[in-house]
Amino acid sequence: MMNVNEAFEKFRGNLEITPTESARASNRQQRMREQLDDSTLDVADTFLTGAYRRATKTKPLADVDIMVVLNDRAYLGKHPHEVLEAVRAILAPIYGEDRVCCDRRAVRVDFGVKLVDDLTGDVVSFDVVPAFVEDDHYLIPDDVLAEWIPTNPKVHADLATQANKDFSEQWKPLVKMVKTWNREHGHPIEASFLIEVMALELIKGDWVGPYPRELRQFFATAVNAVTERWPDPAHLGPDVSDMFVGQPEKLQAAQTALRAAEAACTEALRLERAGRTGDALAKWQALFGPLFTKS
Repeated sequence: MMNVNEAFEKFRGNLEITPTESARASNRQQRMREQLDDSTLDVADTFLTGAYRRATKTKPLADVDIMVVLNDRAYLGKHPHEVLEAVRAILAPIYGEDRVCCDRRAVRVDFGVKLVDDLTGDVVSFDVVPAFVEDDHYLIPDDVLAEWIPTNPKVHADLATQANKDFSEQWKPLVKMVKTWNREHGHPIEASFLIEVMALELIKGDWVGPYPRELRQFFATAVNAVTERWPDPAHLGPDVSDMFVGQPEKLQAAQTALRAAEAACTEALRLERAGRTGDALAKWQALFGPLFTKS
């Protein structure tokens, strides 16, 4: 059995995207690009973006963002749902009507990968985001707001890279651990990007470590911080925390989950101090799921 620090180092390694996984994601992107190029859509470019590009993506590789830049700007004069439906109509016959659906800002494509465990190594699903170039950023559809919203994924990626550098290269591993907790517990923080945006403010300064103490500190601070307004760090789109607006029950559920996570961290640290390493590891595994292994 490993000690707690060894287990967290292995956990960190388990969260890294492997070269095989990167190759599979790239191959799926290229294949989808070919399928869209063969359609009636006028595609200018496609590229992997979002948490995958920021190196904060958790495993399994689900909802990997692929931005599809289009030339036909006539869509900008229509309801955003129309471009989402146009993309869905192209991909549904290829991947199956039951595996392709319109979401708020993307078309979700489920590849039907059966998850035996979280180390499947394959891409589970893509979120296909139609976009149009607008000056130095992009416009993407928002079906809920019925608007075209501006975004700049390069700014988001640059901020994450700088935060990681400033925190002794430990910021991204910590963010991925918190996002793994969020996924394992049913996404109490509905948009995982909000975790990253909060982490830009809550995980900063000098790295003190180890991971367990930093995680407890994040959860403790996030309980109140999650109630605040969190704008788009690129200062372009709507607030990243807008899913909580007018949804007090969602906000309360997020706070409850964060308090429970802090309590679990505190208990795991107590068990470790008492020499009950096995019990401490079991507590951490319950918090993070099967990617946190005890041996």
